[in-house]
Parts: sequence; C-alpha cells; structure tokens
Amino acid sequence: MRKKEKKNYVIILFLFLFTSLQCQDINNRWTVGIGSGSLLYSENDLKSIGFRYAEQFPRISIARYMFKNVTFAGSFSQSVDDNKKYITFDGELRYDFGTSENLITVYALLGGSLIDTKHLLPLVNFGIGGNLWVYKNFGFAGQFIYKYNNSGFQSQASHVFASAGIVYRFSVDTDGIRRAGKKTRTRLWEMKH
Repeated sequence: MRKKEKKNYVIILFLFLFTSLQCQDINNRWTVGIGSGSLLYSENDLKSIGFRYAEQFPRISIARYMFKNVTFAGSFSQSVDDNKKYITFDGELRYDFGTSENLITVYALLGGSLIDTKHLLPLVNFGIGGNLWVYKNFGFAGQFIYKYNNSGFQSQASHVFASAGIVYRFSVDTDGIRRAGKKTRTRLWEMKH
C-alpha cells in the first residue's frame, strides 16, 4: 500500500471512530453534522453486489427536532472507493425516550433509504443511535442501522450501516440565527427608550 493511501485510510478511520449528526431539544431545534460511515453485506450477497464492505465519506446530515421526543433527519453519503459504488440518501424519524436535553442522548429510528449501487432502489431502515454532547452545542454522534430490502430486488440486499461524526446544534428564529440558545442582538429601534 502506498504512503498516500495509508494516510487516507488513517484519516477515514479517525473520522469514523471520533466523528455524524443527531439530537437536539426545544431550544436548539436544528443540527448539522459531518462524519463517515461503513457498510457490510453478508457473504451470500458478495456475488450479486460485487463487494461486502465499503467506507463512506463524507456523510452529511441535517436534522430538526419537531416535538416532544421526535426528530426528523436526512443524510447523504457515498463510497470513498470508486470501484465500490454506493450512494445513499437517508431519511428517518427518531424517538429519543425523553433524553434530548441530557448529556448523553439515545434514540431509536425508523426510516428509509434510496441506495444507488447498480440501480437506484428503496430500502427500509431500523436502528439505534446516540449523542455525547461535549460542549453546549458540539458533540459526537454514532448510529447503527439495518437497511432492509423488503422488495426482493436481487441487485440490492439487506445490510448493516454504521456511522459516526461530529455534530453542531443551533436554533433558527424569526430574526435570523440564534445559536446555542443565545439571542440575536437587539436592533436600535426595538430598544425601549
């Protein structure tokens, strides 16, 4: 393996282990994140898919806390290796068991994916995930998903997908962006005189 390839794999491994998007609360409704992921097919699927394992980078996500314990999220990622084509567009509903304002947030998810390997096909997703908030608006997140092929397509099989990343949460209000619960500046004409 060449030195440049080793360096790329080390960076990907670091991002995978220490870096995704998730969770927020009523005061910080939006999150954005960047991370990496990996997927694993069973050995039986090697012949039809052409590979068993693929790394994903970048995995870009956005989520919005909707109401008590419920968040909607969307993500996009693609394979690092051009020989292992795998592009995924994911959408999900997360239920956080009332932990959205905790230092550690856990959730269950239900959603779907459009995956492009040989053909663009839909899959149903089930999974779990969590966040560790290391600062008021920054954290680490991880997720484990089972992507289920309920349609019986031969060119796509059920498989597992894991991701990890860093996440930033913020609020959007009517006056612009209010980050981490801090109000925007008051305009001169809004001040009481």
